[in-house]
Amino acid sequence: MDIKAEVEKIIKKITGDKDLTDKFKKDPEGTVRGLVGDKADNETVKKLIDAVKKALSSGPLSGITDKITGALGGIFGKKDDDKKEEKKDE
Repeated sequence: MDIKAEVEKIIKKITGDKDLTDKFKKDPEGTVRGLVGDKADNETVKKLIDAVKKALSSGPLSGITDKITGALGGIFGKKDDDKKEEKKDE
């Protein structure tokens, strides 16, 4: 099994499907096993999970949720609310 190729396939599937992304976050082993089937032993599945997690956390999409949330928060007044909270603490 070509681990790199499998990781790329898994990442493509996970990032293209929000439900699959959520499933991977909750049950990475079950998700990967469902995607690769019986062609991977336990050790290979662990390697795939580690590689996928590393790629997702260090890739171009890492932190995108925080960036989007921050931008939307600014649009809807979150930044102002944060400033009010900071003043209360002083």
